[in-house]
Formats: sequence, C-alpha cells, structure tokens
Amino acid sequence: MLPDCYVCSSCHERFDFKFREAYYYTGAAPADKQIADADLLWVNVRPAWCMDCECVCVAEDIAPLRAFEGAYGAARAGQPVEYPAYTAYMKAPDALRELGDQLRWRMGRRHAARALCCGGLRYQWMDVAQPLLKHAECDFGFIEPRIHIGSGCGRGPGVSSPANIRLYDPEGELIGQLTWRKEDGRIWEIEPMRYPPPVADD
Repeated sequence: MLPDCYVCSSCHERFDFKFREAYYYTGAAPADKQIADADLLWVNVRPAWCMDCECVCVAEDIAPLRAFEGAYGAARAGQPVEYPAYTAYMKAPDALRELGDQLRWRMGRRHAARALCCGGLRYQWMDVAQPLLKHAECDFGFIEPRIHIGSGCGRGPGVSSPANIRLYDPEGELIGQLTWRKEDGRIWEIEPMRYPPPVADD
C-alpha cells in the first residue's frame, strides 16, 4: 500500500505523489480518443524518489517472470494470489483472466522498470528500511512515510470529474491519461500525454 505522502522528519516539509495509480494499454489498435476498459491492465507500483525529477513518485514494480508464472499456476490451483494481482475476493475465472493478462504482458516486456513521472531509470525505492533518504534542504531531516486512515466512497473516477489516471504502453512509455468514463463503465475517453523532455546537463 502506498503511503499518503512523505514528510521530512526535521523541518516537516511535505512531499506528495503527483499521481498514485496507472494502467497499461494492451489493445491491438493504437490508442485513440476512446479505449475499452477490457484493454487496460493495472500497473503494479512502488513508492520511489526520482533522482532526475527530485520528487516522490511511483515506479513500476516488475518482479521476475517466474513470479508471474507462479502466480498463474497458483490461481489455476484455486489458491489466492497477492502479486501481480490481489485475487482473494475474485471469482476464479476473473482471477485466471487477470493473471493470464499479467503473465502475457510480463513475457513481452523488455524495458527495465521506470519511474513513471519521467520514464527515467534513476530512482531509489522509498519502501525499504535502508538506505534512508536524506532531505537535501535540511541538515538533520530524513524523508519518511505518513499514512492516514480514513474512509470514502463515491461514484468512482471519471464520472463526476475527470479521473486523470496515467496511461502507458506495455513498455512503460507514457501515452495519455484516462479522463471520462462512459455510463456503462466499459469505455474511457483519453487525452494524449507524453513524458516531459529530458533536461540537458550543463
């Protein structure tokens, strides 16, 4: 589970995620103005510090292929799985379909895991005990997670307001964002989006 934010232990500066969830587009046709919900695959993410953007972000969490194969085999045997999809409350056919899609995606994936803010490879995981991330602007502070427990319910993203959920191709290249969801929940409208151009070193 992602923390709500990160905070400096000394000066209490807050570091928020710009976004927390994302999907891969796995459809056969190029993504246009609308895509089907069935062509989306959940992106597993972990909190990271992007050294290029100097911010808290989410990065792709891509386990070795054998983890995906093992999860698919466990689902076929009727066992619950936690990664790459949490299947404890899924019906068996839905779990097999989800894990089969994840396995096919992983078998085709070639690019290393990216920081999803900029597509870069220079990031540090934030959900490990060591090393602690020193706050560069503070003499004594370390950047630590904060979790707030709360509740909330509603109509879901993309109904009352734009969802603005990031959308990536299977190799982790940013291609757009999901905005509005049609009433039946099976079609999304998307806006094109690209990673920011890399900053030239001086």
